[in-house]
Amino acid sequence: MNKKSLSLSTSSSSSTTTAVSIFNKKHKGHKTRAPLWLRLLVFALTVPLLFPFLYLFLRSYDVGLNRAIELVFRERVWMLFSNTMILLVVVTGLSIVIGTVAAFALERYKIWGAPFFRVAATLPLCLPASVTSYTWISLSFKFEGLPGALLVMTMASAPLAYLPIAAVLKRMDRSLEEVSLSLGKSNTYTFWHVIFPQLKPALGSSFLLIALHMLIEFGAVSILNYNTFTTAIYQEYDMSFDNASAALLSLVLVVMCLIVVGFELIFRGNDYLAREGKGVARQMPRRALSPLSHALYLVFFIVHAIVALGIPIATLIYWLTVGTSFSGNFHLMEFIKSLGLSLGVSGMGAFVSVLVALPLVWCAIRYRSTLTIWIDRLPFLLHAMPGIVIALAITYFTIHYATPVYQTFVPMLIAYLMLYLPMAQTTLRSSLNLIPANIENVGKSLGRSDFFVFRTLIIPAILPGLTAAFALVFLNLMKELTATLVLSPVELQTLSIAVWEYTLDMRYAAVAPYACALIVFSGIPVYFLRKYGFK
Repeated sequence: MNKKSLSLSTSSSSSTTTAVSIFNKKHKGHKTRAPLWLRLLVFALTVPLLFPFLYLFLRSYDVGLNRAIELVFRERVWMLFSNTMILLVVVTGLSIVIGTVAAFALERYKIWGAPFFRVAATLPLCLPASVTSYTWISLSFKFEGLPGALLVMTMASAPLAYLPIAAVLKRMDRSLEEVSLSLGKSNTYTFWHVIFPQLKPALGSSFLLIALHMLIEFGAVSILNYNTFTTAIYQEYDMSFDNASAALLSLVLVVMCLIVVGFELIFRGNDYLAREGKGVARQMPRRALSPLSHALYLVFFIVHAIVALGIPIATLIYWLTVGTSFSGNFHLMEFIKSLGLSLGVSGMGAFVSVLVALPLVWCAIRYRSTLTIWIDRLPFLLHAMPGIVIALAITYFTIHYATPVYQTFVPMLIAYLMLYLPMAQTTLRSSLNLIPANIENVGKSLGRSDFFVFRTLIIPAILPGLTAAFALVFLNLMKELTATLVLSPVELQTLSIAVWEYTLDMRYAAVAPYACALIVFSGIPVYFLRKYGFK
């Protein structure tokens, strides 16, 4: 390309950027009101999301202040608080350290077998924590209690730290570090003042995801016999149906979740980290390591792969081949029934979640106001509420106000919607943000209604995002246990429930087929997400 063409290209790019900036300013300043049908639809969809909060306040109010203080400030509650905080702090800390070390090593240095180790660092996401717990506890009861919970949950949570940190390191501009070093600053100073500020959003997201998961995890800690708030809430519910003690424990857990969310907001801060000005961000080239450092990193990655993947998969294969999985303990029709039920309810739950998320996100992006922002954020606040609490709230309201749907699949679908609506919203928002508002304006200028434009223009344009949202929600619903355990109709069990029940009964060989099916059908959405590049 000659200088003249380069100049023209630069001029054209600048003009385009200016035009886009002007359009964005105009669009930002121009506020339109959502059509009536969309406002009514969004209102109808968001009102049920308030039920869990209403349930906690109603049940807590019924107890009375004196009785509430007596129940909350028991010795057992402090024990549960201590156990839960130990799990939260240790697992979150170890997971972030492991994920950060793995991300820096694989993105900044030349590591032998790096492509394999990158895949191995993310594959534990396909292994449900309940399945991993089953494989470890079937080896020895030494993995019960705190040691087993720390091991299993750390291996399962490390990918949640590795993925966002590795993504930031890939996009990080090396010129920022070069400027710091050229000014005579040390590597330590450069890390804390240049690299770390850019990693803070990823570290904050990792902390939030892992810490909230530790607070609301039920299946793994239940199998490993480690008492936390979630296991205590389920025990209270199971022993004395829908009692006040379960509601008060739930309220304490929700407060802990909200504190975690607030801490993450404070840690992340409001710093603006995007690059401004002309130029192209240059990635940091991978550097060679000394033989000793290279060997230490290889040992780290090999041990991590063996512990996180090798032992659980090998144990599962052992119980399939050596155990009695397919003899008297295995009933083919029950297995097929559980598999079909898991696929069916997960598919319906994912479809309903995406269907509800679509108008919420569209309204929040295209008709932005204080009300639409709060409506858009309400599901994320609900996401900090444990699944067992949501299940108890839905059970309470169905028993008292909707008896005909009690013990049907309707409460399950509502619980799935409340649990995973934010996941669908996040995926759809990234797709809708790429659709210019002018497309809709052109359709309206031709005399078409808002709904017609939405159905014929918006839906086809964001079809990849819809598919990605469906796959992500489906993946998580296949592994969901707490709400399913409380709300599923009598004598019906999903794959997750079968793994949990058979493991508690120490029928390890009988668990293996269900665990294998759960891994395979949970991994299919991950395969399609990687294959088609959905973000």
